Amino acid sequence: MIKINHVKPHLSLDKWKRIGDVEGKNSEVWIARDTQLEQVLILKKITKESLDRQSVEDYFAEAKVLNTSKHPHIMPIYYSAEDDENVYITMPYYAKGSLNSLLNERFLTTRELIRYSLDFLSGLLFIHIKGLVHLDIKPTNVIIDDTNKALLTDFGLSMYLDANGFANQGIQYVAHRSPQAYVTTSKTVQDDIYQAGLTLYRMCNGNSDFENQFELLKSSCNSNEEFIKKIHKGEFPNRKSYLPQIPAKLRRIINKMLHTDIDKRYEDVLSILNDLSKIDETMDWRYDIIEEERAFEWTLENDSSIITVRVEENQGKYLTSVKKCVKSSENTQNQPRYSMANDTLLEAFAHVETVLSQYS
Repeated sequence: MIKINHVKPHLSLDKWKRIGDVEGKNSEVWIARDTQLEQVLILKKITKESLDRQSVEDYFAEAKVLNTSKHPHIMPIYYSAEDDENVYITMPYYAKGSLNSLLNERFLTTRELIRYSLDFLSGLLFIHIKGLVHLDIKPTNVIIDDTNKALLTDFGLSMYLDANGFANQGIQYVAHRSPQAYVTTSKTVQDDIYQAGLTLYRMCNGNSDFENQFELLKSSCNSNEEFIKKIHKGEFPNRKSYLPQIPAKLRRIINKMLHTDIDKRYEDVLSILNDLSKIDETMDWRYDIIEEERAFEWTLENDSSIITVRVEENQGKYLTSVKKCVKSSENTQNQPRYSMANDTLLEAFAHVETVLSQYS
């Protein structure tokens, strides 16, 4: 008989800064320093009381999932530990932070959007192949590493699917719940696909737009029943509202991921990856809102020139102007054929969409 000796080493970590979702009541995420190795890492602390588990071993469910799901686009785990009250999981620290942090800083180009999406979706495909569903896909749970790769992380709600392809999970982030999650606690791959679709939508339009839409949805409903009804009707998020630089092909992909009818939603992540790989339009336009000037600006730079498309409000009209700066001569030329005055911002953005396609 093999004798097993249990070792209980002492782990010393200095917590520096709390990060991640502040609404989390049962777990905390910190930037910390391993004083033994002099290494900066991410520390996740989960209260045992919050976990509906029977055995101590099951407290490490998330750590086990991460450890058995090694993939270039899944966050690796260093080690896990426990004390009387908490479970601790440590992971690499990446200075770039989460996709959510990036979206709060600026808008992504289509090329960046597709790159990051292909990254974390390939990680999602991998765990689906292993019979797992993530069930908590959102920008805060996608990390950008030091090589600019997107990694899927936070498997705290992940579960294994049963033989029929279902997992019983009732907990979900409200703004990222699928329509089906309001009807049943049985989750499938389609729940992950819907949440990934919401994540891509936010990558297209920015966090503020998504959050404003969600707050407007809540304020417009007099009851929870009305709220759920609007979710099932596909009124949130607005599937017709995309920034002008977002290609039509990408809009169709995201809207299919967000279809309220699971029979019309993507069946698997591989099909999404294949469709995303085919997009090659309006890839490098950079979009910015210049608040102090009440203006919206798109910029495209190539080897020979810089194109700037600008929309600004003037006396109740939204004026679109286009300029081309030739690098060799530093000469800036107005492009009057694309200038236009519109009554609404929506009309101006529709015109910008046409302009961007002409230069791409």
